[in-house]
Amino acid sequence: LISGDQVLPRISSNVSLHPTEAYENPLEDWIESCKRIRANLPGDVLVLPAHNEPFYGLHERLTQLVDGHEDGLSKLLDMLDEPKRAIDVFPALFKRKIGPEVFFMATGESLAHLNCLIGRGLATVSRDEKGVNWYRRA
Repeated sequence: LISGDQVLPRISSNVSLHPTEAYENPLEDWIESCKRIRANLPGDVLVLPAHNEPFYGLHERLTQLVDGHEDGLSKLLDMLDEPKRAIDVFPALFKRKIGPEVFFMATGESLAHLNCLIGRGLATVSRDEKGVNWYRRA
């Protein structure tokens, strides 16, 4: 399997929302794609990722990746009892402090997770008078 960035051996893919696609749900699409890959390919296939070395163990790695995002979604939802901006939820999704060099990517990934919760009916978004989006539990 030439997996590109879909299935990486050590890190998770950066599943981000792009500014031109503000209402899309790329994380749900990515999760569903992982499920389709798992259903259609054997677990012992050689995986050729875009980063790092080839590896075996496709099914195990897909499970780890999807479970990691689901865990992040759960932690994120727990933070949304009070309204939060996309940049306020970084601690639910990232283990390290987000610096300026990855701020744009982290914001895109946070927005993808927030849109996934909205798509599942678990969160809502409202825009204030300054144009800032605030997310909270539905």
